[in-house]
Amino acid sequence: MNAIHSLINQPSIFKNLFHHLSDAVAIIQNVKGNMIFTYINATMQGVYGDLQGCALNDIYCEAKRVHIEETMERADNCRETLVESSDRYPNPFQISYAIQSAEIGESYLLYIKMGSAQTMKLIEEKERQRVESESRYESVVETSPDSIFLHDEEDRIIYVNQAGMDLLGAEKAVELLGQDIKKFLYNEPYEDIRKRLSTLLSGGYVKGPIERQLLRMDGSIIDVELHGGLVEYHQIKAVQTICRNISERRKQQHQLEEMAYHDQLTNIPNRRYFFEKLEDELKRVKHQDSIFALLFFDLDNFKQINDRYGHQIGDELLVIFTKRLSQGLRKTDTLSRLGGDEFVILLSDLADTKHPRQVADRMLDRVLRPIHLQGCEIEISVSIGVSIYPEHGVDQGELLTKADRALYKAKENGRSCVSVYTYGS
Repeated sequence: MNAIHSLINQPSIFKNLFHHLSDAVAIIQNVKGNMIFTYINATMQGVYGDLQGCALNDIYCEAKRVHIEETMERADNCRETLVESSDRYPNPFQISYAIQSAEIGESYLLYIKMGSAQTMKLIEEKERQRVESESRYESVVETSPDSIFLHDEEDRIIYVNQAGMDLLGAEKAVELLGQDIKKFLYNEPYEDIRKRLSTLLSGGYVKGPIERQLLRMDGSIIDVELHGGLVEYHQIKAVQTICRNISERRKQQHQLEEMAYHDQLTNIPNRRYFFEKLEDELKRVKHQDSIFALLFFDLDNFKQINDRYGHQIGDELLVIFTKRLSQGLRKTDTLSRLGGDEFVILLSDLADTKHPRQVADRMLDRVLRPIHLQGCEIEISVSIGVSIYPEHGVDQGELLTKADRALYKAKENGRSCVSVYTYGS
């Protein structure tokens, strides 16, 4: 009795003695009225799972818990007392020692004789159930249309189903098993994913799914949707990732965005895109000492061209006109079609207020050259109106109104010319 007391009161010696014992050993201690597993050795953990810190309340219903605690109180030194199983932990415990110590309170030393027929039968049954469970898991996921991967705490792939092999372009599972999952993440910051994986491995919850890009074995890139969860596979914790190829969905979304923000005839940004871009530019320049300008373009004689040559030639003329406007623009500039024969250019990050006029003059020279279509030489006339931020306004309404006024001033001045807004005009 004193020897057991001494061992219990010296945790390091107790653990060294019992941790690698072939029999299953645990200590249950009364902590503020709750019977808590305060120690389990490796064998106990292998048979019953991680009970460390668990209370009897977590394992048994109230009636069984009271019965077990009464049984433990009656346990004599070195007398084996069978404690019945629970739904969560089906194997019974045998209480072998009850200890009352002022230093540690009321404690019970539990062990299971691993060589006993009953224990071996229980272990065999548990192993059979585990193998059956894993077999059922693999049979389900192997036929799943979703790509399913399992990887361990070191991010190595330990299982992949057929759909997963197809997704990454592998002919055999061995090509992927043991590979680091980071190898297949394309241009993605790993820190965010690592945090999610760590949360899952520690038993936490992550909000999902997330969308990422994966690099296939042939070097091609695919868009995927990832769902993560924690499973036990071959007695180790593993993260299960379900991958769904959303490349086609992304492509369709991109096409819809293109249709929503781009002009179908000229393939340049449309009216909707321009107004959103202008709003973004106004927000940006509020925090910077910056100048930008709006250049409004209008084909003066476009209606006559349509009437004379037909709408097909009119459309082809607009495409050529758009290409001429695009020449010489910087990446920071934006050309948009507002509708019909009206176009606008947003010139960003200008050095001074003279620059917009210089750009407009060069463009006018370029676009006024005759256009040859289907054997016809077509002369065009273009008027350009210019407003400048912040000289002519600091909000969208002011700048648009003044660019429009400047445009009509150019028409009044004989067309085929540039007009920069001036106050009073």
